[in-house]
Amino acid sequence: MIRKMMPLIIVLLLLMPLNVKAASEWNQAVTVYGAGLENNQELLDATSEILGVMEEDKIEYVRSGDVEKYLGVTYDDSVLKSSIRILQKDEGQGLDITVDESMGQITKITEETYKNALLTSGITDAEVVIGAAEDVTGESALSGIYKAYEAQGEEIDPERTQNAQDELEAISDIAEENSNVEGFSQEQLNKMITEIKIQVIEAGGNLSEGEIRNIVGEELEANGLNGVLEQDQIDRITVIIMNIQDSGLFQSEEAQRLLDSSKNLIDDITSSEGFQDAKDSAQELGKDIQESGAWESFKNAVSDFFKAIVDFFRSLF
Repeated sequence: MIRKMMPLIIVLLLLMPLNVKAASEWNQAVTVYGAGLENNQELLDATSEILGVMEEDKIEYVRSGDVEKYLGVTYDDSVLKSSIRILQKDEGQGLDITVDESMGQITKITEETYKNALLTSGITDAEVVIGAAEDVTGESALSGIYKAYEAQGEEIDPERTQNAQDELEAISDIAEENSNVEGFSQEQLNKMITEIKIQVIEAGGNLSEGEIRNIVGEELEANGLNGVLEQDQIDRITVIIMNIQDSGLFQSEEAQRLLDSSKNLIDDITSSEGFQDAKDSAQELGKDIQESGAWESFKNAVSDFFKAIVDFFRSLF
């Protein structure tokens, strides 16, 4: 009976009103080059090819002052070479990120890590290409994305961009610190942090430190990282989640879009080759990594839906 009703349930859930502010699609993409390319035409042309820059794109450069403004870190203009092209999409289109490494490697940050950081900053619906014509760490690319929004007259919350940078740095640092640790992968870490966000949002987005630590502990176990991460690394993740919660993101108008995009990110991670390799390695160590919490979330949504129906009819009598 439930199986037969499932299509109807899905339709009804999709039709339920959401309290979110619609994002508007830009009529032109924005390309933001690193300032280190401004006087190097060869690298500029190669980067333009990587990003797929169009003649009608709005062109900007991200400079050291922008990096300090958005991320709270300082770089010399000459080292800013990772560049981006972005087009804001209508609400519900999701966040599509491509890291093009056909000419230069992004050595420190994965596609999933970029996506996690952008979701934390409140960017949930956009097409983004990130690339460089020579090897770079890729740490400054986020600044280019924020500069693009500024160029289009869109406001970016500096508290959220700082939280996003803190998250990106934490993931990168923890990945580097555990690069030779058996049973660790950056895919597991990204999945764990994303699922923590999902749980906090679904629990109301206003949890105590103890409740957040409990969720972190559950996700450590679910992702095969219990006993792998050090306590100071766990504490760092916990503080980041608390700071994101304090920014109001988990209870804001964007919370539903963040929730949807985070679940899409989980699907992207669990379908990646890196995650499957991590899952195989975990099994060899006698551990297990859960594929996804999406089914459990769906069951909870269905349960809540039926509860709402029952409560409605009870209110009539």
